[in-house]
Amino acid sequence: MKKINKYLLYKLVLIPVTVLMVACATTTAQEEVSQGILQGVFTAEQSQSGKDTFTSICRNCHIPRDFRTIFKQSDDTEALLSDYYDLISTTMPQDSPGSLSEEMYLDVMAYLLSLNGFAASSDE
Repeated sequence: MKKINKYLLYKLVLIPVTVLMVACATTTAQEEVSQGILQGVFTAEQSQSGKDTFTSICRNCHIPRDFRTIFKQSDDTEALLSDYYDLISTTMPQDSPGSLSEEMYLDVMAYLLSLNGFAASSDE
């Protein structure tokens, strides 16, 4: 039996295996972040209802594209959402602030989260 060159073994086996392990670990970590604490906090129905409200009321002044990057997953995202909800529920619509129901404001928030790539849950 031939003696295996350690350098060749390292180059052909260990490096690719190590790269694969790192790639898998990185993908898993990214999936965990993308499925962070805010994943599944709204349903698809809430998002659709929010989209309908946005289209009929908010779209008079706003376009969805303007809201696609307002929420980033971070340690402060929940606080940001709370502050943002407070802001829109007390100042919007501009011609009649606070006139929507709590459910409508929450549904609009669900729609905004969906615009930012957050996933809906099957449970309400």
